[in-house]
Amino acid sequence: MLKVVRGIHARDISLPGLQAGSGLYTGSGRRGGAPLRAGSGPRAGTGLWAGSVLLACVALAGCAPKTSISTTGNLPAQYTHAFVTIQGIWLSPNATASPNDSSWTRFTLATPVTVDLASSLDGALTQIASGLNLPVGTYNQIRLIPVDSSAALLASAKSLGAIFNTEADFVDSAGTSFQFPLELQNPDKGIGIPASITISRDSNASFPLATSSSGTTSTGSVFTPSSTGIDGASGGTTTTGTTVAASSTSTNTITPVSVAINIDGGRDLVPFVYSGVSGILLNPHATGYVSTAVGAIQGSVSIANLTGIENTVNHVQIQVTAESLSTDGLRHVAVNSAPVRSDGTFVLYPLATSTSTPTSYDLVVHGPGIATLIVKNVRVTQGDPANSVPVSVGTLAPRSADSFNVNLNTTAPLPAGALVGFYQTLPGSGEVPYLIEERPIDPFNRNFAQDQSISTGTVDSGTFTSGANVPLTTSTPLEGAGSYRVSATAPFFADGALTTTVSAPEGSSTATVLVAVPPLSVASGSAANSLSLALTQSTQGKYNKGELIVSHDGAIVATAPLDSLFAQGGSGQLTITGLPGGTSSAALLSAVYFISVRAWNSNNPTGTLSREIYPNPADLSVGNVTGFPVNID
Repeated sequence: MLKVVRGIHARDISLPGLQAGSGLYTGSGRRGGAPLRAGSGPRAGTGLWAGSVLLACVALAGCAPKTSISTTGNLPAQYTHAFVTIQGIWLSPNATASPNDSSWTRFTLATPVTVDLASSLDGALTQIASGLNLPVGTYNQIRLIPVDSSAALLASAKSLGAIFNTEADFVDSAGTSFQFPLELQNPDKGIGIPASITISRDSNASFPLATSSSGTTSTGSVFTPSSTGIDGASGGTTTTGTTVAASSTSTNTITPVSVAINIDGGRDLVPFVYSGVSGILLNPHATGYVSTAVGAIQGSVSIANLTGIENTVNHVQIQVTAESLSTDGLRHVAVNSAPVRSDGTFVLYPLATSTSTPTSYDLVVHGPGIATLIVKNVRVTQGDPANSVPVSVGTLAPRSADSFNVNLNTTAPLPAGALVGFYQTLPGSGEVPYLIEERPIDPFNRNFAQDQSISTGTVDSGTFTSGANVPLTTSTPLEGAGSYRVSATAPFFADGALTTTVSAPEGSSTATVLVAVPPLSVASGSAANSLSLALTQSTQGKYNKGELIVSHDGAIVATAPLDSLFAQGGSGQLTITGLPGGTSSAALLSAVYFISVRAWNSNNPTGTLSREIYPNPADLSVGNVTGFPVNID
């Protein structure tokens, strides 16, 4: 068992629309006392030297063109920053490799890098590593290894104004700024990201490697491999060797392989409440792209005549989402989103495409204070916004609209990691629902931590024509103005039915409308398995509240309350049912989960909060698991 931290303190705040915490301290900086941290730094014996920047070229032969890894992202308007500090990057050819798999090629950053999603909202990339020498082959999974918010504040985060290594900052409706620790699930196991990266052969054997804390590239040191081995603590390939000085150039000029990892804060930043205290966690659905297979869309939204639009320092409360048809063709799904700047402009990047067959996307311009606007068939050409001119949709002029608030009826709760979508369908033959708004649920209370506001207006739509502003037609969606189909999605689960609708309240009512979202079942090809846990508490009576969290690739799959267990003395059996898994005859290789616990005393939630992570996996790939030990200190 790894103890992460005891006594995390949030600020004396609550998120907009959330209950205020009664036991929060009012200090302006980090709490006194060094936070406890286990398993976050480089492991002993991995062969790091002071002069090296990365553990590089884990195979002695087949070194290939240097690979760089960058991030880009999206944030809702109320967030001013979202910091994530990265200390390692792993790659595997196995799309279903678990963190303990031996197929990983591991790179450890000697100087961790902190990225701020707010710096990449407009299609910019923040580099976290360069000069990664990967063995020849195809890699189908990337894993970012973050630094937990509980670890001692690192220089890279401090230099950006953060007070935690992972952090979410926002401005409330009164203009007051707040900083929250951004909670991670089993950070030492990393954030898994699907990708397809092909490395071709190159004769170069060593390259300058240099990654600074701000993510920029400079002259540094070369790590020349001399032997390889297996890190027995966690599996995977590590390297030992010597470090030599590097010049600013190498003998051969090669084209690097660049990878962009996209993190959508609109989906992945999840507000939650525990014992009246607000918190935010990261529930990632990140995607990875090779830079030669992506493009961008840019445009402008006319906001001068809009009323009631929340305007933060840099952005307004309007998002532009690129959508494509789902695999089954029954709905549109979000591919990437971007906020509209305070000057009305936006850039959507990265979007998968190709030079031979450019991909087309439909754009949905949405927000609670506007009539939704849909632009069809925007064809994306390859290129990045910094070095090419993206396709432009011109200036779009949405109409003002009223909004109403929605929350969830939790009688039949959704899976803890679910996203809830609100859909509308344009009139006409062959039309399928568009995703208008989407929100993550509070994984512990299974509702929205704050109400979702959605537009009551009709919809404007048009088809893109290159070189001209899009002509728009106003229509009433099939569901009706101010009415939406509501459905949920979650990793490993089949998409929910599009049968339930929600509508604006009658007359002048401002009451929040509650909707019961159709439940989800495990995806086709998997079984609904159970995980039985044997729980013990080291000190009876220490905690009276808690949540057990089941996660995969850093994302929450299921949660279960521990309150009744603590009330009964802190020991007993807890069984979680309905977890996606496999059977002895039909294995589901990705059904490997990790366990963590949040425990606290409701008399002092923030002062007693303990987060504990457990290093051993719960492997449900071939059936149920029983007797999984969980000791809560």
